[in-house]
Formats: sequence, C-alpha cells, structure tokens
Amino acid sequence: MKRCLAALLLFVTPLVSLDKEPIHRYEVLFSPNDHLAEELVSMIDKERKSIKVAVYQFLHRGILKALIQAQERGVDVEVIVDSHSIKAKSPFRKISPFPLDVFVWSPSLQVKELASGKKMKKKASSMHDKFCIFGDNRVWVGSFDFTLPASNLDQESVIVLESREIASKYLEEFSRLKQEATLPLKAYLTPEAL
Repeated sequence: MKRCLAALLLFVTPLVSLDKEPIHRYEVLFSPNDHLAEELVSMIDKERKSIKVAVYQFLHRGILKALIQAQERGVDVEVIVDSHSIKAKSPFRKISPFPLDVFVWSPSLQVKELASGKKMKKKASSMHDKFCIFGDNRVWVGSFDFTLPASNLDQESVIVLESREIASKYLEEFSRLKQEATLPLKAYLTPEAL
C-alpha cells in the first residue's frame, strides 16, 4: 500500500507544480477494499450542481440509479459511454424513456488506403476514459469502469482531486468528446430517427 501511495504521489506532484492553483484535497481509493461503487454513489448523492461522466463500460445499476435520482433533484447530469456499454443486457436499453442525457461514443469506421492501392477498414476508436466531474472543482479519475466486477472483484484504483483548474481541464475534455463523435442515446438506438 505504501509503495502504491508513493507512486501516486509522484504522479500527483507534477500536477501540483504545474497547477497555478494547488490541489486542495485528494483521496486515493482501491477496489475491492474501498468499495468504489458505494463511494461514487455517495459523491453523486451529495452533488447539488452538475455531474459529467465519461466512462467506457457502464453496467452498474446502483450508479445509474444514483445519477437518475440526482437528475430528479435538479442536478445537471450528462453521461458519455462507449458503444461497448450499449449491449442487449445494458441498463441503458432497459429503461424507456431514458431520463438522463446519455451520449454514445460512435465514431465512424475509417478507411485507410494501403501502399498497394488496396483499401482496408480501420476499427473505430474506443472511448476508454473513466472520469467524473462534480460541479466545477472535483474530479474522480482512475481505472474503475462502472461494473459490479470492477467494484467487487477487480483490482482498480481511483483518485479524487479537488481543484478548479484540473476540473476545468476535464470539463473541456468532456465537451470535446461530446462534440467530436457522440450520438444521443435515442438516436444511437434508433438510427432512422436521425
């Protein structure tokens, strides 16, 4: 544990020195011991302004329920997921009409021309981020996908940072992702609606 914390402090230290504003507080969490899903739900429950989520895999119903409840109490909630999360058993397919603003990362396939003149389809990129921005000064970031195994079985890590400047950079990245290659969930599920 001490070795992990030392490595993490080496990671955070450059952020502090580059940041005009110091990190006011940080917390380091590891699953399964720190119960990451429960910690995240607790943060969602406490937020009163906005929550922006970008996560590769989102299959955890408890986190989804907490986000829906946050939206119902007036919190501005937006979620970007990779198309990998929109499977037949996905909670996103089971709730209709869907109450959250969910956007699906869906870049089109690219065609690459080889030197031989043949064309080859290149697989579209994944949106493999795993971060949340709470309000304008708190960021949750790490390896944690929103799944039961990631919370209960897998070895995952998260750092929660309090810094307006860092949150601002994540908000910029969230906006870029959203504008670059996402579709609203309804349009993704019913392409003919476009």
